[in-house]
Amino acid sequence: MGMKLFKKSGAALMSAAMLLNSALYSTAFVTAADEPIKFEFEDAEITGTITVEKDSSASGGSVLKMTEDGTITVKLTVDEGGPYKLTFYAFGIGTDKQQNLTVNGSSQGAIGIPQGTEYQPVELTAIPLKAGENTIVIEKSWGWSQFDYLTAEPMSGAKIEAKQTTPCDQLATVETQSLMAYLAENYGKHIISGQQEIYSGGPHGLETEFEYLKDTTGHYPAIRGFDYGNFCCPLYGSDDGSTDRIIDWVKNKGGIATASYHINVPKDFASYKIGTKMDWAQSTYTAKDTDFSPSKAATAGTKENEYYLSTLKTLAKEFNKLEAEGIPVIWRPLHEAEGGGGETGSWFWWGREGSAAYKKLWIYTYETLTNELNCHNLIWEWNSYNFGTSKDWYPGDAYVDIIGYDKYSCTDWTTGSARYYHNDSPFSSTFYGIMEKYDSAKMVSMAENDSFSTPDKLQEEKAGWLYFCTWYDGGSDTTDFLSNPTFNTKEDTIAMYQSEYCITLDELPKDLYKKNGVTPPDPSKTTTSTTTATTTADPNATTTTTAYKFAIQKKTVTIPEKPKLAVGKEMQIDLTGAPNASIGGAIGFGTTADDWQNIEWKGNADKDGKLTVHVDLKEMPDTFTSCEVQVWWSNVWNAATEKAIDQPYTIDSCEVHYLMGGALEPVWGDANDDKTVDMSDVVLIMQALANPNKYGLEGTEKSHITETGWNLGDVDRSSEGITANDALRIQEYLLKKIDNLYPTEK
Repeated sequence: MGMKLFKKSGAALMSAAMLLNSALYSTAFVTAADEPIKFEFEDAEITGTITVEKDSSASGGSVLKMTEDGTITVKLTVDEGGPYKLTFYAFGIGTDKQQNLTVNGSSQGAIGIPQGTEYQPVELTAIPLKAGENTIVIEKSWGWSQFDYLTAEPMSGAKIEAKQTTPCDQLATVETQSLMAYLAENYGKHIISGQQEIYSGGPHGLETEFEYLKDTTGHYPAIRGFDYGNFCCPLYGSDDGSTDRIIDWVKNKGGIATASYHINVPKDFASYKIGTKMDWAQSTYTAKDTDFSPSKAATAGTKENEYYLSTLKTLAKEFNKLEAEGIPVIWRPLHEAEGGGGETGSWFWWGREGSAAYKKLWIYTYETLTNELNCHNLIWEWNSYNFGTSKDWYPGDAYVDIIGYDKYSCTDWTTGSARYYHNDSPFSSTFYGIMEKYDSAKMVSMAENDSFSTPDKLQEEKAGWLYFCTWYDGGSDTTDFLSNPTFNTKEDTIAMYQSEYCITLDELPKDLYKKNGVTPPDPSKTTTSTTTATTTADPNATTTTTAYKFAIQKKTVTIPEKPKLAVGKEMQIDLTGAPNASIGGAIGFGTTADDWQNIEWKGNADKDGKLTVHVDLKEMPDTFTSCEVQVWWSNVWNAATEKAIDQPYTIDSCEVHYLMGGALEPVWGDANDDKTVDMSDVVLIMQALANPNKYGLEGTEKSHITETGWNLGDVDRSSEGITANDALRIQEYLLKKIDNLYPTEK
């Protein structure tokens, strides 16, 4: 059955996707020559139930209290037009709140107001103001709030930059590196056009949007969006031709491919049997309609992991086909995880257990596809919002290449029902907010959108989105995101696709995937060093430096089945680092983010940089079939500076070994596991045989025989397991009739 992607028409999606606050900007972005313009909110025009209240702690002694409805209108005059930073001093009453903001009639999304009893600064950057009088309107959306005052500061030369513009996968193919280099060259100077194709079996053909663009503007988009959720779903998926279409789009048409992953899971996963086929209607990708656990999906040995890993293996085969054809993909899995904000606002199953479980799943997905399944043709794009909590969901620079934002700004839910209107704001404040939130580490894209703004507005507000990718026409006035003028008018579409600022398919270079200076990766030289390229709107300002940046490496290790006579297990970890380096980390295991445990280890490399450590795994229950080796540090002490200097390292191998004796000094015949052999061992064996309910392996008595005691007590192999013969043999040993109790067969 064709995949049904209805998420863009969902009410919850539209209400909070535009939150703009919590981006704290450095002074480098702000002109400090003049004092900020200040406006006391009690001087504003108000409507509805908004009231002026006395407050001795407020700046002017009075504040505005917003309750049931109404608007706050501020008339702000500035000498020069351009981007400004607006700071609202406010707090939410009881909980975090959000209210809608417009500037000179143009929507700027919503202001996220933190809970409190003291007025807190809520900063919005790159808000466009014109010379002269500006009208700023705050409209009641959700929750009671109090407002003290507003300041406005001009931003001088807002800089668009990305510090990390090489793939985080150090074995990335030449084609993947070349595409990343091209994206970096154009970041902040152009916007690259993109269009998502509709799902197979949708209300119209797969080429409808693309032919509409060609007929309307004379151009095809440079980027085509695909989705592997249907093909890779083990419940009902079948080959819908996505891989063949990517090959055609990239190799034959010279385009760029991006792919998302709306992977469905059974609604009732607890009752689901792996391998069972089911109808699409019995599955979901929403958070509220399933019991599927994302943390367990990232934990080997669980049913969820078996299911999720099967989807990745199916997917990897397709990526491997593309890699063989020299085709890279901008890969955007597990998108929009935070949803409406915070730890519980996710719309999708991959975010239903919060940020910690989500990050674990993202890293597992990255490491499985990259390190285990050898997919080295992927540019990893992660979705962020601009909530104050968004950074909590970030997997880390080592696992992300591009940060994307999904913009749906043409739906207003302030009245409780949807109102659709044309809103082509370039969302410059969101762009700069996300860029600053992640320290300008990655390029920022508009990975999905309803309206794509206009080239004039994008350039006027310096909203430097790397690319846009308009969602497909869903078959109704409220979901036809490309062709319905509520979202994108024909005039705006023509202006965008015919603009010099917008890159279309025919403008992509012929050497897009074979750039000069890009060399094949050398696995023998792979380290965790980071090549840093800074790209700005000024081509003369681009610089490139290389510096080692420590990154935690993680490796999932499968634990082999425990042999019958094993009395313990250990992990052998072999590493290569700097000579004499101190290297340490942990072995982690658990079923959820809440019960995760770590067994720490450390050691010093020899003069050649080699280190082997043996870690006792006695704290890890035998029920676990996998664990995760993590390296937390690798450094060499510099006595002159009295500082530890980070050094590169690699994990060469990790193996679990069972101990059959020696290392843990097992005492054969020690049935009660007290490290000695005496008549108490004989007694316990006889008790376990005579009264297994109390003294057997699952006995109720505290002194019942344990699995270790059962193995150590089984010294007679003429019969299976513990028998009276074992008790007799131990007695013979105690009477010195035999010399040892090593297990023997008679």
